[in-house]
Amino acid sequence: MDVLRLKLKWLMGIRVAFVSLALGVWIYLQLGRNAPSLPAYYSLIIATYVLTIVYSLVINRIKSGDALKTFAYVQIGIDIICESLLVSITGGVESPFSLLYVISITAASALLSRSGGLAGASASAILYGAIVDMQYYRTAYHLFPSVSWIPTTELSPPTIFYDLSINVLGFIMVGYLTGTLADKLQRTGERLEKKARALVGFQEFHRCILESIESGVFTTDEQGQVTSFNRRAEDITGYPKTDVNGHFWWDIFSWPTLLGQKGLETADAPARFEEIGRRKDGSRYVLGLSLSPLHLEGIRAGVVGVFQDITPLKKMEETVRRKQWLATIGEMSAGMAHEVRNPLASLSGAIQVLRKDLRPADANRPLLDLALRETERLNAIVTDFLQYARPRRLNLQSCDVTLLVDETVRMLARTSPYDSTISVVRDFGPDAIMAPIDPDQMRQVFWNLGLNACQSMPQGGTLTVSTRRTSGFTTGLEADAVEIVFADSGTGIAEEHLGKIFYPFFTTKQGGTGLGLSVVYRVLDEHGGSVQVESTVGQGTRVRLLLPAGQRMELEIAR
Repeated sequence: MDVLRLKLKWLMGIRVAFVSLALGVWIYLQLGRNAPSLPAYYSLIIATYVLTIVYSLVINRIKSGDALKTFAYVQIGIDIICESLLVSITGGVESPFSLLYVISITAASALLSRSGGLAGASASAILYGAIVDMQYYRTAYHLFPSVSWIPTTELSPPTIFYDLSINVLGFIMVGYLTGTLADKLQRTGERLEKKARALVGFQEFHRCILESIESGVFTTDEQGQVTSFNRRAEDITGYPKTDVNGHFWWDIFSWPTLLGQKGLETADAPARFEEIGRRKDGSRYVLGLSLSPLHLEGIRAGVVGVFQDITPLKKMEETVRRKQWLATIGEMSAGMAHEVRNPLASLSGAIQVLRKDLRPADANRPLLDLALRETERLNAIVTDFLQYARPRRLNLQSCDVTLLVDETVRMLARTSPYDSTISVVRDFGPDAIMAPIDPDQMRQVFWNLGLNACQSMPQGGTLTVSTRRTSGFTTGLEADAVEIVFADSGTGIAEEHLGKIFYPFFTTKQGGTGLGLSVVYRVLDEHGGSVQVESTVGQGTRVRLLLPAGQRMELEIAR
């Protein structure tokens, strides 16, 4: 209906322009001549303007499609009647305006398809035939004196009927051909519209798929410049699509140009990459990327990249690998520790006996003192290692975690030399936070973390300790958890060392055993918890402990 309404408005405008131009030129040519029909021309022009105004007022008030179609028939019919009047006063069979019928027939076909075109052709043929008949009989037999406004003609009867036949046949042919063409155009338009709707639906479906999948997807041109970027890609990288369009895909992930170019070269066949990338905010993540060629009509037009943030997976793999390695080390080294400890005790005893036999001024006495101190240090290391390799069974008790942390931190704050250089900030809530833990082992955990934090601030600094209850714990035991955080303002941990800090005997401190954080990791793992470390060189380290807060842990251990 809206299409027909628009076509009618176009017809109204074209009608006014054509009538004004055609009749205006005709009137100009008739000026200076004895033309009694000039008032009729002016009347037709005025009538056209008046009808156009009426049409404009009526057309927007028509709401139904059938009424609008009837309105179109009325307009075409009035046009044909006006054209008949114009033809009758401008010579009838000799009138040059008989071609106006063709315009109306064509307009009827365009508006109302084949039925409208044939209806317009029939009406035009009937009215034109009536005018020619009255003109012929009035001229040949002096009939119809009341139609004196139809001029006589000097044409012979065969010529009159020839012109009549040609025009009527032309009207019918134009009506049929334009109507048939209009029908085909309408059907073609409907098919195109249907296909356009289907294409839009398919495009929307395709867009919804790309925006819904949990993998980042991008496409590029042949040079590697990004042409599309889905929602998940924005979430992973932190870049909106407006910021990446036209940029090289490897720049988005902060990858080297050589690696990006290699990706383009190997994209003739699917290629897989796992590299470290950086988000828009500068944070690092591990990216798993697959590149495939993008073909358009059999010609390569770029590449398609599908990627995921596999950082959690890599962390999980590292956790499993670390647990397996620690278990193997524990089983293997427990026996070795005992074998080392026994001869070490004999060696220490022998050194002490020899030391007693020496005079205080003897030159060898400092050497024996040094050997004795080293055997004691080795014995301490072996003792710590045995405690790590063969931990005792958990003695779970429902304890106030905040109170336990506070006691340990206060003891550490009174230890020299940290009592004068380290400022301890306690961020504890007013309520007790109860959790099933082994208090002795957790004290060791808190002491190790606090001691490490203090040792990382040799020039002094601030140690912030906080506890709170949190949710979203994913150990498979409880949804609720206890969070304990030790944050210092020390020297921090180098990025290449973060993955090794929980390994036994790995240390960057002179004289350290490398077992402190290993014990922390093992105790938290036995409690069903986890340890997370974040550190920036020169700014400090933040260690976050998570412990189950419910009763299920106790039941699991009791069994």
